[in-house]
Amino acid sequence: MGFCMGGALTMGALAASDHLVAGAPFYGVNFDLFKMEDLKGKNVQGHFGALDTMEGFSDPATGEKLALDMFAANGTDDDQQTFIYPGVGHAFMNDSPAPFDSFESRQETMGFPPFDQAQADHAWMRLLTFLGEHLGGKVISAPIFGDGPEFVSKEQYIGEREARLK
Repeated sequence: MGFCMGGALTMGALAASDHLVAGAPFYGVNFDLFKMEDLKGKNVQGHFGALDTMEGFSDPATGEKLALDMFAANGTDDDQQTFIYPGVGHAFMNDSPAPFDSFESRQETMGFPPFDQAQADHAWMRLLTFLGEHLGGKVISAPIFGDGPEFVSKEQYIGEREARLK
């Protein structure tokens, strides 16, 4: 899996390697890095923001092209999933505005909408399920961070994780 340029490199590596069986690009595909037929039988799950404006790389049309091209190459969509998340744009999984001081500043400069925890959690759950299904491991779940009783704080999760690792 990879984010932005890492998503594009994920697809290139997946196509180039007989040892890789699954890949998950997040908002980044460069169709010049691979031949679609080299992905035949490979499992791909793509994630794109509906408000992403990077045409030909990570915008919704690129996500739709990935889905259609995978279907055309395989004759089925059994090996691929593409998700386009409403209300978010490029870098929607990044919970930090860095190098900017705020998400508002990042949006003003780069045009990327602010972080949306619910959409990021949704994408993580889909990704972890996909990886569990296609990499032979058990399906695992990701914590959903927040403040309500149904959520766990990041600090609590990190503390519990560190305690388990001791």
